Amino acid sequence: MPTTFAPYETSPDSAPAPAGANTGDFKEFLPPRDFVGYGTEPPKDPWPKGAKIAVCFVLNYEEGSEHTVWNGDSGSEPFLHEHHYHRQNVKGRRDIVVESSFEYGVRAGLPRLIKLFRKFGWQFTLWANGRAFEVSGDYPKILAEDGHEIACHGNRWTAGPTMTGYDDEARHVRQGFKRLQKSTGLKDVPTAWFGGAGTMAHKHIRARVHKETGVPLLYCSDTYSDDIPYYLPSPLAMDGDKDEGLLMIPYSLTNNDHRFMVSQGAGTGAPNEWFELLQADFDYLYEEGKNGSPKMMTVAMHNRILGKPARSRALKKFMEYIKDKPDVWVTTRADMAHHWREKFPYEKVGPTMNLHQDLYKA
Repeated sequence: MPTTFAPYETSPDSAPAPAGANTGDFKEFLPPRDFVGYGTEPPKDPWPKGAKIAVCFVLNYEEGSEHTVWNGDSGSEPFLHEHHYHRQNVKGRRDIVVESSFEYGVRAGLPRLIKLFRKFGWQFTLWANGRAFEVSGDYPKILAEDGHEIACHGNRWTAGPTMTGYDDEARHVRQGFKRLQKSTGLKDVPTAWFGGAGTMAHKHIRARVHKETGVPLLYCSDTYSDDIPYYLPSPLAMDGDKDEGLLMIPYSLTNNDHRFMVSQGAGTGAPNEWFELLQADFDYLYEEGKNGSPKMMTVAMHNRILGKPARSRALKKFMEYIKDKPDVWVTTRADMAHHWREKFPYEKVGPTMNLHQDLYKA
């Protein structure tokens, strides 16, 4: 018998805050740029049980949250779907063809990926949009029950350009929390966030909302600057709170299935090309780990992209490639964050920029 899903409940985006409003006194968070990081001496033996590499799979869950008149937007979504090369943004009406490409991600792609990860017994981290979870029936609860980490990818996938100010940005963050919690039944989510958008005050806004809701903020992945976690000062220190650090776990656009959707020399056509990219990245990092400098590897996925059969085959091939190799830690970002904070407490190591403070003297 097919699975019976409960009807989803939807709620409109809450009313925008007045343009330019900042009644929350949110502040831009701009620590010094750090080009050195750990330098030539990254932390030794950072992973559990002497693992030589940490591999984290991340599933971007955006379908249903994209730009569409159905969501109250001015037009259709022009980005990151199968029709992007010939079908531009349609203003003033729904584009049913584009919408169907996003629907495929949850209807067909997601079940395929769920079954594949169940076969291997591995968990992934979810970059979940609040609106996307809200319209996906029972899938958010199923994913939570399977042990996958629920992190946030924003309230809406396209909210960044439409926000009217810092108060409005905070409104979106709060609504994203509510939608993720209601759809999963969990009160301790989201664990963290990757937005890829937002203003210079976004880290401060996020940290504030985590504090006011009592949901622990484990890390932030709005960074591409390293192959290993590192700390920044806490944005809440700007409010006078104790500086407990903001753990940054870098994301990747390299090992990312979006390459099936981009061109101009950055794209991937055949599944084996993507597998070879993952394999090469893994092999090099694995060798570095064996030589005393373990790193992390992120594999980034999207329901509507990697959920296609041929592309899922490439993912399966990579999973089979690494599953029997010794000293490989397949983990979620939340587990990585818990481990890192325990082994390298912020109170002891501080932000990486403190390793070379002389570079930042005025």
